[in-house]
Amino acid sequence: MKSGWRLRIEELVRPLYTELDGVDTFGEVTALERRLELLAGGVEHDRDRLALLVLFHGVVPRLGSLATGGRWQLLLRGIGLETEAIRLLRAGLGRFLTNPRTAEEALLHDALLLARSGVRAAVTRLLAAGRKKTALDQALAQLDPGPEPGRFLTPLGKASARDRYRAASEWIEQLRGQISREDRRTAGELARDDHDPPSVVSSPSHAGGYRRT
Repeated sequence: MKSGWRLRIEELVRPLYTELDGVDTFGEVTALERRLELLAGGVEHDRDRLALLVLFHGVVPRLGSLATGGRWQLLLRGIGLETEAIRLLRAGLGRFLTNPRTAEEALLHDALLLARSGVRAAVTRLLAAGRKKTALDQALAQLDPGPEPGRFLTPLGKASARDRYRAASEWIEQLRGQISREDRRTAGELARDDHDPPSVVSSPSHAGGYRRT
């Protein structure tokens, strides 16, 4: 591929990462690239093919067709991408989430799953439930620690997923246990107040008022 192709493709796809409300989500691409740097160690892959998948992965619904003779194929050919590279990109975008078949697709698959793993991701899901006005008990009951390690395909992805899954599971159980204990304590205090209301005895005190017993 010609030099400078990445910058030119970024200029083409970046507007597609703008939501209808004007929010620019291209920062997710940068975060994904950082995770891929951690996962790619020891996995033989083509850096250019992986970069193409990363740049296009988040805009597939808005992309239209990459078919032969289509607008995007013509644009990519003009930038310098070979027909085979475009074919692999088109195939990869259609399967990397559910049936990755190349090392590049497996890396992207694991990097996206990793974003949903661990304590930080669990907290994010809990906060999102709160913004939707979901009751806390319901949100906690539905809260999960993220993708199971068995869903990951790369060695470093599996190792990181095991640690994150365990940490998130422990945090969720601790949070549920703490809230359950507080609820039981509160219920006990209310029950005591209902059955044993404070009495007011009419006896003089040093202050000349009443003493609560």
